Amino acid sequence: MTDDELNLLAQIKFGRSSHEELRASSLPMAALTESLLDRRAIPKARLLYLTDPERNPGGRGKSRQQIFELNGTSGRAIYAHGNFLKYLEYFIFGPDLPESIVALFKETMWCSGYLTSGDVNDLAPKARAAVRSARLNPSVAAEEFYKLTLECGAMPCSAETIRKSILAVR
Repeated sequence: MTDDELNLLAQIKFGRSSHEELRASSLPMAALTESLLDRRAIPKARLLYLTDPERNPGGRGKSRQQIFELNGTSGRAIYAHGNFLKYLEYFIFGPDLPESIVALFKETMWCSGYLTSGDVNDLAPKARAAVRSARLNPSVAAEEFYKLTLECGAMPCSAETIRKSILAVR
């Protein structure tokens, strides 16, 4: 990140922010997002998570960006919207998972350059075990594993297999 981007990042309150903190973060969010987009500094897989309808299970054929637009928010206003904060956080920090899990997925991907459906089938039990051992909330972890699987080059349908597998954890 550039110095200006780091300055903007410091002004953004991630996590469970109050309404006032979220409002104060909106302009820096928009400016930071535009700067990252202008520099093409957001990894393609992360940007597609927002813009590609195939990467939005349950989106009824609409991307996450299209849903913002259908709800009346478009252009730069999307980047300043309170609900966009989680996407910006993902753009910057990646999937919110323990580093050991991220490393396991990336190591598996490293051999072929992407995750095959067979790799995904082999990783699903390990992902479920990681959710249990780290005491992660399955509904939150499922989406983070979905993102990670996409980042590792899996097709959306394979990433959805991982997501559904995690959602089944009790």
